[in-house]
Amino acid sequence: MTISKKIIGGYVVILALLILVTSVAYYALNQTQTTYNQFLNVDERLLESANELRSAAFAQQTYVRGVLLYPELQKVNQSLLQDNDRQYKHIFEKMRKLAGTSEGTIDLVDDLESLQEELGRAQQRAIRLALEQAHEEARAFTIDEFRPRSVALIEKARRFYEQQSTLLGKRRGELEKDVNLLTIAVVGVSLLAILTGLTIGFRLSRIITRQLRESIAQLSSSSAEILATTTQVASSAAETAAAVSETTATVEEVKQTAQHASQKAKHVSDSAQKASNVSKAGRKSVEEAIHGMHRIQEQMESIAESIVRLSEQSHAIGEIIATVNDLAEQSNLLAVNAAIEAARAGEQGKSFGVVAQEIKSLAEQSRQATGQVRTILGDIQKATNVAVFATEQGNKAVEAGVKQSSETDEAIRLLSASINEAAQAATQIAASSHQQMTGMDQVVLAMNNIKQASEQNVEGTKQAESAAQGLHEMGRRLSALVGGKAIQ
Repeated sequence: MTISKKIIGGYVVILALLILVTSVAYYALNQTQTTYNQFLNVDERLLESANELRSAAFAQQTYVRGVLLYPELQKVNQSLLQDNDRQYKHIFEKMRKLAGTSEGTIDLVDDLESLQEELGRAQQRAIRLALEQAHEEARAFTIDEFRPRSVALIEKARRFYEQQSTLLGKRRGELEKDVNLLTIAVVGVSLLAILTGLTIGFRLSRIITRQLRESIAQLSSSSAEILATTTQVASSAAETAAAVSETTATVEEVKQTAQHASQKAKHVSDSAQKASNVSKAGRKSVEEAIHGMHRIQEQMESIAESIVRLSEQSHAIGEIIATVNDLAEQSNLLAVNAAIEAARAGEQGKSFGVVAQEIKSLAEQSRQATGQVRTILGDIQKATNVAVFATEQGNKAVEAGVKQSSETDEAIRLLSASINEAAQAATQIAASSHQQMTGMDQVVLAMNNIKQASEQNVEGTKQAESAAQGLHEMGRRLSALVGGKAIQ
C-alpha cells in the first residue's frame, strides 16, 4: 500500500470516529431534549390542570352558595356556573390530551370526571330547588349531597396533584440518571476516538517513517556507489582525453609529411593534363547519361502509378458487380413473391403494389450501380491511356540514353588511351601518395572524432559526478528530515 493511501485511510478512520462521537452526542441531546419537553409539555401542565380543577371546584361551591343565599344575584351566579362548567370540560379535555396513553393517569382522569359529573347533577338539583323557592330543602341538599361531592372532587384533585408531583420527581431522577449515563457515554466514546486517532496516527507515522528511512538508506547507498563510480570514470576519461590529444598532434605531423610527399609528385600532373581534359568531356557525357536515365525512371514510376490505379478501379468494379448480382437476385425473389401474392388474391390483391414498389427500388439501385460501373470503366480507360503515353515517353528516353551511352563510351576510350600514356610514369608515386593521403585523412578524421567523443565523455562524466553528488546530498537531507541517523 502506498504512503498516500495509508494517510488517506488514517484520515478516513479518524473521520469515522468523529462521526460516531457526533452521532452519540446528537442522540444524547435528542433524548435529553425529548425528556425535557415531556416535563414542560406534559407533567408540569398536568400539575397545572390539577390546580385549575381544584380552583374550579372551590369556585363552584361559591357560586352555588351565592344562588342559595343571594336571590338577587341568582342570574349572575348561574352565568358564572355555566362558565365554570365549560371550564371543567376544557380542563378534562386538556388532561386527557396530556395523559396520552398512560393507563394510570387516564384512570385518574376518568375518576375525576365521574365525580365532576355527579357534582354537576347535584348542582343542577340544588339550583332547581332554589328556583322553586324550596330554600330549606335546597340548603339541606347542598350540605348533605353537593358539598361532600365537591369536597371529594377537591380531595381527588389534590391526590392527583400529589401523585403527579411524585411521578415528576421520579422522572426527574431518571432524567438526571439518563443524562449522567449519556454524558459518560459521550465522554467514553470521545476518549476512545481520541485514543484510537492517536494510536492510528502514531502507528501510521512509524510505518511511513520506517519506509522512508529504508528508501532513503537505499537511495544514499546507491548514490554513494554511483558517486564513486563516476569519480573513477571521470579520472579515466580525463587521462584518455590527454592521450587522445597527444595522438592527434602526432597524426597531424604525419599528415604534413604526407602532404610534402604529395607535392613532390606534382610534376606527374603535367603529363596527365591531357588525360584530365579528355576525362572532363567523358564526365559531361556520363552526367547527361545519368540525367537521361533519371527521366526514364520517372516515366517508369508514372507507369507504375497508373497501373496501381487501374488495379484499384478493377477491384471496385468487382465489388459493384457483386452488388448488382445481389440486387438482381433480390429482384427475382421479389418478383416471385409478387406473382404468388397476385395469384393468391386475384384482382383484389393489394400487396402486389408493395412488392412491385420494392422491385422498382431494387431496379433503381441496379441502375445506379451500373452507372458507377460505367464511370469507373471510363476512369480505367483514361488511366490506361496515360500508361500507354508514359510508356512511349519511356521508350524515347531509353533511346536517348542509348545514344548518350555510346558517346560516353567513345570519350572514355580516348581518356583511357591518354591515361595509359601518363600512368607509366606516375603509377608508383601517385598510387602511394594517394593511398597515403587517403589513409592520413581517414586517420585524422577518426582521431578528431575520438577527441570530440573524449571531450564529450569527460563533460558527461563531470555532469554525472555532479548529479551523483546532488543525489547523495539529497539522501542526507531526507535522512535528516525523517529524524534518522546522518549518512556519511
